[in-house]
Amino acid sequence: MFKTVFTEEDKKNLRAIAEELKDIRKLIEKLTETMVNLNDKKLLESFKATPNELNENKVLSYKETLQKQIDIAEKEIRSGN
Repeated sequence: MFKTVFTEEDKKNLRAIAEELKDIRKLIEKLTETMVNLNDKKLLESFKATPNELNENKVLSYKETLQKQIDIAEKEIRSGN
């Protein structure tokens, strides 16, 4: 049977790696969300607007569009879909 011994430097490096992995995981989640949004044709269409629509305030803001998407996703989650 072998006993593994970590030096203080090893422990310090392992903690640093663990922190970096948390950050990497968050970045991957953000990237995944971005990719899902880029593949959502309805969402992308909502960002296209004619000058008349812009002048008449018929186009939702980016924040409003995202909030609508969040609301839809929450409804789907609650309904079990």
